[in-house]
Amino acid sequence: MSSTGREGDERSSAPVPFRRLYGLARPYLQPLCWGTVLLLAGSGVFLLIPMRAGQFVDSALESGSVQELRQIVTWLIGLFAVLGLLGYFQTWLLGAAGARLLRDLRRRLFDHLVGLSIDFFDRRRVGELLSRMNSDLTVVQTALTEQIPSGLQAMARFVGVLAILLVMQTRLTAVALLVVPPVVVFAMVFGRRLERVAVEERDAVAETSAWAEEALAGVRTVQAFSAEKQARGRYRERLIDLLGIQFRNVRLYGAFSGLITFFGFTAFALVLGYGGNLMIDGAMTAGQLTSFLLYTFAIATSVGQLGSLYAGYRRLRGSSERVFQLLDERSAIVDSASPIRLAQDAASLSLRSIGFRYEGAEEPALTDVSLEVEPGELAALVGPSGSGKSTLFSLLLRFYEPQQGELLLDGRPLRDVALADLRRRMALVPQDIFLFSGSVAENIRLARPDAGDDEVRAAAEAAGAASFIERLDEGFETEVGERGVRLSAGQRQRVAIARAFLRDPQILLLDEATSSLDPDSEATVQRAIEQLLEGRTTVVIAHRLATARRARRIHVLDQGRLVAAGSHEELYAANELYRRYWLLQSLERQQPPAPIQSAAGG
Repeated sequence: MSSTGREGDERSSAPVPFRRLYGLARPYLQPLCWGTVLLLAGSGVFLLIPMRAGQFVDSALESGSVQELRQIVTWLIGLFAVLGLLGYFQTWLLGAAGARLLRDLRRRLFDHLVGLSIDFFDRRRVGELLSRMNSDLTVVQTALTEQIPSGLQAMARFVGVLAILLVMQTRLTAVALLVVPPVVVFAMVFGRRLERVAVEERDAVAETSAWAEEALAGVRTVQAFSAEKQARGRYRERLIDLLGIQFRNVRLYGAFSGLITFFGFTAFALVLGYGGNLMIDGAMTAGQLTSFLLYTFAIATSVGQLGSLYAGYRRLRGSSERVFQLLDERSAIVDSASPIRLAQDAASLSLRSIGFRYEGAEEPALTDVSLEVEPGELAALVGPSGSGKSTLFSLLLRFYEPQQGELLLDGRPLRDVALADLRRRMALVPQDIFLFSGSVAENIRLARPDAGDDEVRAAAEAAGAASFIERLDEGFETEVGERGVRLSAGQRQRVAIARAFLRDPQILLLDEATSSLDPDSEATVQRAIEQLLEGRTTVVIAHRLATARRARRIHVLDQGRLVAAGSHEELYAANELYRRYWLLQSLERQQPPAPIQSAAGG
């Protein structure tokens, strides 16, 4: 288990209040109640069966009437038919309610997770979250729609059978109930231990799933470095840890089930012995003893079910606690009480003494950064890796809030602007493009879901992507695969640029948007971007200074600080870092790389 996951678990160790568990089931109370009523009705029908079986035995031993035997058998078959019919309807009602409950819980949890701020995902792994959405929610569904109704049925059956036994034979009933106290004690002891082990098991499942998800997502890196053996080994280690916990769980549950079985049949044996004496003394008939034995078996089964219900309830508390942990997470980025709506024209950006440090980082990512971007201006950010350029983009998109300073949009604090409105007015073209599994058109339409096919095509043409898209097997409907794996890096980049065209934003954030293109495609896209820039405020992270030179103002970042700002000519003359970068890149363009000689040929 990752440390972040453990920290998250430690934040909420208090038992989950029953009202919260009830709140999960409340929308489905009607089918759950009807299903439970049918279960209880089935229990009532069941109570008649041992009685009829006893009558059958007495009739066979005493009267020998074939007609009477046939009537009793007909009665039994009729009761079994009613039980089957009730079983069908209660299974359908509870099963349908359980399926809807699981669907809605997954939807509720997913909707909540998607809305959380990025810092939450910095602390959690996707595989762990997926495990909670699957295994933990399944435990909650099973408990609410199967175990609890079955427990109520067992309780009703226990009470009903106990009443009948007391009427039939009080002393024999007392003998049958001798096993109840130890069953209750063992249920409480094992229930607590089973809850702890169940939580450990689901933590181990989450850890295993998280590692598998990471390894499979990075399978190209794994294979490129011939690291299959290491990946298999690490996954095997996690499986071994998980197996050890599962063995403990199985041993505990096996011991608990074995004890319940032992006490149940012990009660059966005690009743058989004492009841046999009563029958020999003439105080009971063989049929009455048969009925009593069947009722005793039913009461032992009910006690066992109640014990299992308690153990299941403890597992429910463990799983629901983890689910509520996620549902109780609150986004660090929220709208203000009275959010501001943006105007439709181009916007100015202002950063005033911005300071920001990532959670857990030793050094700040940004320190005292101030800059201005006028409406419709193209501003460039340059600097070495780790200088804070991408962090600035994250702050502009409000993925994070700065710890010091203030971000202004048209002179108003960025945190006062409605979050959805802010991001709707922006378009981001990152260097690392993420495409969803789906068609090319669906990935472009992500920028504006209501866009028509003609608008999608126009955006692709503007980005220089239409030509390669039309050459694909199914054109715009071609599936791109997971993360766009069926497209080249340059093709993915152009699809991302098409998204920006379709977005038609006020503010463009470009992370060297043409860095993955060949020279011909770059020239095409560069012309299209120049058209897109007209009348829009644009900030570009320029890894190549030839791109930065087009900007009216260039901002040089180094180690999280703004060390210089100005035009290309001003920076070339005054800033050593910028001048060194420019000279190095100029040499790379002018001189072919020297051949690399192998050691053997040295």
